[in-house]
Amino acid sequence: METRTESQHQAKPTQPEQENLKGTFAAVLLVGAFILLSWFGVFALFLNRA
Repeated sequence: METRTESQHQAKPTQPEQENLKGTFAAVLLVGAFILLSWFGVFALFLNRA
């Protein structure tokens, strides 16, 4: 039977280190703004042609 040392027996932290997600947030905002502007553009075309 193996004996474990203190360093091998330590429990893993419950949460991993926090990642920097500022770039992801900015990309999501840009994609959301593009979708919103596209929707309003199509809606304006619909109103002009009706």
